[in-house]
Order: sequence, then C-alpha cells, then structure tokens
Amino acid sequence: MLVSFLVIQCKQNEATVIIISNDASTLEQLAAKEIRRYVYLRTNELLTIGTMSGATHQQIVLHINTELAQQEFTLKTEGNELTISGGSPQAVLYGAYEFAEQLGIRFYLHGDVIPDEKITFALPILDISKKPVFDKRGIQPFHDFPEGPDWWNEQDYKSVVAQLAKMKMNFIGFHTYPERTDFNGEGPKAEPLVWIGKEEDIGENGGVKAAYPVLHFHTNDSTWGYMAMPTSNFSLGASQIFESDNYGADYMKNVSPWPHKADENAMLFKEVGNLFGNVFGYAKELGFTTCVGTETPLIIPKEMRARYGITSASDDAVKEMYKGMFTRIAQTYPLDYYWLWTPESWTWSEISDEVVSKTQRDIQLAREVLGDLGNPFALATCGWVLGPPKDRAQFDRILSKDIAFSCINRALGYAPIEPGFKAINDRSKWAIPWMEDDPDLITTQLWVGRLRKDALDAYRYGCDGFFGIHWRTRILGPNISALAKAAWECDTWTEEENAENRDLNTIDFYKDWTYTQFGLNEPELVQLFVDLDSKGTLESEGQKGDAPLNATNWIEGPGALWIKGASDARLARYDFIPRLEELGKSITDAGNQERFDYWVNSFKFNKATVETALVYKELDSLIKQAEHKPGEEKKEFAIEEVLPKRLELAEKWTNMINILLAKLSTNGELGNLANLEMHSKKRLGYIDGLDSKIELLIERALPENAQLSMSFLGKERVLVFTNPSALQKGDNFQIRVRILSNAASIQGKLMWRKLGDTIYQEIPLTHMARNVFEINVPATTFEDDFEYYVEVNCDENPLTYPATAKEINCSVVLF
Repeated sequence: MLVSFLVIQCKQNEATVIIISNDASTLEQLAAKEIRRYVYLRTNELLTIGTMSGATHQQIVLHINTELAQQEFTLKTEGNELTISGGSPQAVLYGAYEFAEQLGIRFYLHGDVIPDEKITFALPILDISKKPVFDKRGIQPFHDFPEGPDWWNEQDYKSVVAQLAKMKMNFIGFHTYPERTDFNGEGPKAEPLVWIGKEEDIGENGGVKAAYPVLHFHTNDSTWGYMAMPTSNFSLGASQIFESDNYGADYMKNVSPWPHKADENAMLFKEVGNLFGNVFGYAKELGFTTCVGTETPLIIPKEMRARYGITSASDDAVKEMYKGMFTRIAQTYPLDYYWLWTPESWTWSEISDEVVSKTQRDIQLAREVLGDLGNPFALATCGWVLGPPKDRAQFDRILSKDIAFSCINRALGYAPIEPGFKAINDRSKWAIPWMEDDPDLITTQLWVGRLRKDALDAYRYGCDGFFGIHWRTRILGPNISALAKAAWECDTWTEEENAENRDLNTIDFYKDWTYTQFGLNEPELVQLFVDLDSKGTLESEGQKGDAPLNATNWIEGPGALWIKGASDARLARYDFIPRLEELGKSITDAGNQERFDYWVNSFKFNKATVETALVYKELDSLIKQAEHKPGEEKKEFAIEEVLPKRLELAEKWTNMINILLAKLSTNGELGNLANLEMHSKKRLGYIDGLDSKIELLIERALPENAQLSMSFLGKERVLVFTNPSALQKGDNFQIRVRILSNAASIQGKLMWRKLGDTIYQEIPLTHMARNVFEINVPATTFEDDFEYYVEVNCDENPLTYPATAKEINCSVVLF
C-alpha cells in the first residue's frame, strides 16, 4: 500500500519532545536520534530529546514493553502522545525506522531516499503493530568479484550494516573460497577471511605466524576471467577515479604480484581479521547475528600441508586444523555461526556416497572441536544445494539439531526455494534466494516478484532465516527492499496471490517505489516496472533461463558481453526507454531527478551492452565473409564493409562506457567498469581482438579513430560511494571523493554543520592521486550529530554532492 506522510492524519503541534528513559540503552538512544534526524530532514524542524515526560507538550515516547516479543514493536498515538514500544531495545529501534518510513523515507543498502518536498511536522496518528516472519533476516554479500564486497573497506561494510538495521534486518554472513585452482590465475588461490592452520601458528591481535597465498580481487591479478590490468590503462577517463594502478580494498593495494611475499599473505590475514573485528563488533552493537565460513570437507592449503607434514586428511589432522581455525576466529572477531559450505559442484555433478560420507564426517569433526572449545559460536551448513543430491534432507537425520541448515536457490535463483526444507524439523533453517545472478552481473536485474514468492515459500517450509545473496547495492534497490519487507509481512499473503507461480504480484510494490523514488504517481510508470520485473524462465533442471532484462552472460567469468545472445529481438526489449524518458519530464526536484536519471541510464546501459555485442557479432561475421572472397574483392569488401563496422564498434563501446560513467555511484558499479575493461575488453578481446585479422584484410594499420579515447567525454560529476550514516562515538569520519572531469585544477572542501545549525564549517579535501580525494576527520571534531555536503571547483566550474546539497544534506548520527 502506498504510504505518504502527507496523507496520514496528523495532530498539529507547537513543540514535540522525544522521550527516553533515564537509563536508556545505546539502541534506545540511537532510536531517539534517528527519529530526530529524519523529522529534521523532512521538515527542517529539530526536535528535542528529553528524559522527563510532561503533559504540556506533544511527545514521542520510546518504551520497552516486556509483553511484546523480542523483535516486535508497536506505534500507537493517544492524545498528544505517540508511543513507540518494542519488546527489546532493538525492536524499539525498528519502531523508530518504521516511524521514518511513515514520514515517506525509504531505506536501501546504498543509502536513504529522502523525499525532496519539505513538509510541516505534525504528530501522526498511528496504530501499527509488527512482528517479523523470520527470526533472522539479512544478506550474504559474496566475495570473489570487484562488483561485491572484495572492494569494500571498513566504512563500506559498516554503512551496509547500518542500512540493514534501518530495513529491520539483523544478519550478515560471508562465504570464503578455500584454496582452489579455477580462479583463472596461476596456481591455487584462496580468500583471507578464514585462516586455515594450527593453533600453534596463531599470532597476536588477529595475526598468524604462517600463511598461504590469498587475495580479494584487485586489478593486478587475473581471476574469474578478468585479466590483470593497471587502472591507468582504463579508457574514456575512467582511470581518473582510481587512486592506484593496483586497485582493490585498501589492504590489497600495495601487495607485490601474485603469489605475494610470505609476510604479505600473513599481513593480509591480520588486516582482514582486524577489519572484520571492527565490522562485526559494530554489527553486534546493532543486534546482528554474524556468520562466516568456508567449504566442507575441509581443504587444507598445500603450504600448510607441507608445514605440518600432512599427507592425508585423517580425523586427527582435520580436528587440529579446526581447532586452530576456531580458536583464531574467537580471538579475532565476534561470531555467532561458522558456516560449512558444500561445494558448488554438488549443484550439477554426480556425488559419490564416499564424498557424502566424508562431508558428513567433516561436519561432525567440526562440531566436536567446537564443543571441546566451549562452543564460542554455533555451526551452520550451507551450499548451492541443501544436502546430498540423492536425499537433500539426509544430514538432518544424522547431524545434531543445534546445527542450522541453509542453502541458496539452485539455477542462480531461477529455481524456487528448496522444497527439501519441508522435511527438516526441529532445527533452524535459512533460505537464501538470489537478489541478482553473476552471469548478468553488470546490468540491471529486477526480481521483486520472484523474491516475494521465495519469502512465501520459505515461510511455508518453516524457515526461520531469510537472506539474500548478492554483490552490488544500489542497482538492487527494489530487490533488497522487497526481500526486507517480505520478511515482515509474507505470512499475511493469501493463496489467491498467485502463490503457485514463480512470481508474486508486484503492482503494490512498484506503486510505492516509483512514488518514493521519483515523486511520480503515474500508473503507466508503475506498469512499466511491473512488466520488466522477474518472469525468469527455467530452461532445465539447475540451469538459468531467460528474463526480460537479461543482457550479458557468463563467458569465462561474470557479466561478459553476450555475443551469442545479441539480436535485434533482444535489442527491441528496450523500446520502452523513450516512453520512460517522456514520463520523467514532469520531474523538477533535484533528488527525484538524480534517481530517475540513474534508472534511465541503467536501462540505457543494458541496451548499450546488447548493441555493442551485436556490432561485434556482425563484425566477426563480415570478417568471415571477407576471408572467403577472392583476390582484390577481399580487400575491397574489407575496406567498404569490415572497417566501417569496426569503427562502429568503437562508437558503441564508447557510448556504453559513457552511459556507465553517467550513472556510476557505488563500489559495485566501479567494479562493473573494471569488469568491462579487464574481462570483456582485455580477456575476451571484444574491442581489438579481431584487429589483426582486419589489418591483414585491409593491408594497413587501423585508423586512429578505431581506438578508444583516453579522455573523459561526459558531464562532470562528483562521486561519493559511501556516506557513513551512524558512527560509533570514537570512530573517525571518512569519505572518498572521486571526480570525473578533464579540469587542470580541481579543489574541494567538506561543508559541515551540527544538525540543525545555520553556520557551516569547512574542511579541505586531501588529494590522494589522480582525481581522487579524501576526508579523514578525527572523532573529536564532532560532538553531536551533523550534516554535510561536498563542494568542488573544477577550473572554476562549481560542483556539489549530493544532488540535493544545502536543501537535504548527507547526515550522520553518533551513538
């Protein structure tokens, strides 16, 4: 149902006070601050937070009600008082965010959406009661590609956690690839979140005395179909917004070429361990369940096998390793669950009884070790399937009931929630649908209807956990919102809501979404998004099918230009874009316009990837035709037909990158840029891979305009990928500012003020490299909640961030 604060019945007031108890917990204090923040952002009125209740003014009272369930909350207006009650401090915080949503605000992983139009504050008359369908609700960001958490730093993780709390979610978990050889680089590689080794090699403060080669994605390495490439070689001005040639998370930027030095690998484990110690500590303050893990049966890296003289993975050897792993985790970061993932090959391969038995034994050994250590955390299973192919529920009859079972959907989400969950009883069960799939990783994917159906199925199967697997953030706005909302309401949906189909109805969702995103109450716009959403068809058991927005595919790696799939028919799927642009012409407000432009450019980018792939396909066909022609006819055909098509390919690629740069606003989209450069362009050769054949045909070098420009050709932009929203007191304030501009001189400053003040203070941006700047301000600078915007001057051309700067700034609360 569309909710707007402007249509809620309200009580006009002269002053409203937010009331908390004298002994209010940290989360209750945060709830009060969040109410104050969001009322201010919508109305410019800064409410007072107090601890004494009075009858002479209207008030918003935050209250712990022990009669409510732990995560249940209510919002009830009686007379001049709105009471937000919760069964726990966390539930009170959820109630505060529900209140913000009643003001018309919406929350997403990448940040908040605040309506442009200011309103006069009035105490709303509310009577709301909510309780979650699933005890645990959250996300599983997947490490491996630059589009995902591989390129997140500490502040990025914390900002995502803060946004999850606003969406009333409380779980975050991570898979870790163990040593494997199919990363496409040289030698076996692993990821550094989980260290595998013995207790004797645990160092101090998250460090280790012995390590093996590990990485998270960076541009100086070849993994998953990406070919190593310095960012200074990125075309069309994209190199400007990378501060280093070897780009990745900060802990990956200064390492030597693969496989790194031994001390560097040890350093990576320590830095990643410390990072997650801070991130998970932050998450625990907000009431989160945390989870990490790697694959089962345990893979012991070859360096560690050699170090310990392990020739066969006996039970004793495996237990020693688990003891070291679990002991270090307990010392390094706060954890609730350790995840044991069955390998991806279980999705499609024949799995022998011997392998199943070995896996079962491995999980039992891990459970024994955990018990010996005093159970510092619990165990959970996961994987691309629920259990052994012959019997998905087999492990339920054997493994202890304190082990939670979970799995992601098969066929990259095209298959529904695993029905095997129905047969599992008396243990926690977590369903994990895909919020996007990696074959189409660089383009737009809308899966609202599918995710709603997944929530309903998970509820019917008795699951108590519901998480979304993903890489990117902003482009998944509708998907993550649908998942979060369904986790609180899917138990109220009826059989008549198309529950037997793969997708549920999305009209109500997109009615609210298009209004709160763009300020448009336009049925045709709603229907356009409904028509684009979901409708994914499963080709065969375990195999991805097609959907309206499919534009790229897995070719040696994720999100490659899909040459085979490019066609005029697929291109025609984007004939709606001119009408979409027409519908947006009535938008006048800056925030609505920025958000609308983002989605228009997202669809244009989808189309541009198809156009580029189609021209490459045509070029390849023309070359083959030319090669079969005789004598001079071959050269003439090549000059008249092949060469113009190659020049058209350069034009299409240029247009595609320019569109991406026009919408780029997150780490994930920066990863999309790297994907195109390192994967489709360099690894697969979709720009110059046919050049040697063309030059042989035309008997000369290609002209200069066949090469991509290195200069930025678009409109100047200021980019800030992560805006901290809630800082713990004592944490520094950090942001990075990236500027797309050809200006010779670029200077900038942070303009900030205490929330509600009139006078701004200035902090100059510090230059890092190229067109990248940063702000790193000590915690002592800010005594209370504050707001800010960024002001940049490019050769006398002034730019600001965000689009609503000065009217609606970025804001931070301290707790």
